Amino acid sequence: MPNIATVLKEEIARLARKELRQHIDPLRAQVLAQRKAISALKQEVAALQRDMAKLAKGTSKATQAKTDSGSSGKPSRYSGALLRKLRERLGLSRDAFAPLIGASPQAVYNWEQTDTRPRQEFLDKIALVRGLSKAQVAALLEQHGAPKTTRKAGKQATKKKAVRAKAA
Repeated sequence: MPNIATVLKEEIARLARKELRQHIDPLRAQVLAQRKAISALKQEVAALQRDMAKLAKGTSKATQAKTDSGSSGKPSRYSGALLRKLRERLGLSRDAFAPLIGASPQAVYNWEQTDTRPRQEFLDKIALVRGLSKAQVAALLEQHGAPKTTRKAGKQATKKKAVRAKAA
């Protein structure tokens, strides 16, 4: 006859294995499902990378440069004289026009003198300002608190003050 201690030990081990199986089997099923999902995702990523490589080979460098620059697609004309005429048409000094496009007055001067050419971001902003009326520009300048007189207007005001001072 077997020893009672041995029988009890075997029965306890059997029950413990049964309990563990009840807890582990659902976990094994979850792990298997996750492995399948990971495998499917890896295959999808590989397919997308292959597609990207094919597309990259198919596009020319010029097309990539256009899309990288972020421009509207059509080139804008530029000359220093046209920039000066635009500024004068709007009745703005360089000091007032510069913040309107996000540049310094010295940069606007250099662009007008054709010493330098504006970067594409400034060309885009100039093109936007080109489509605005005087009233719209004045409203923009009032919002930002920038000066809005031209040099000629400032000189005329100074001359009028001098004439008034002489008359008085």
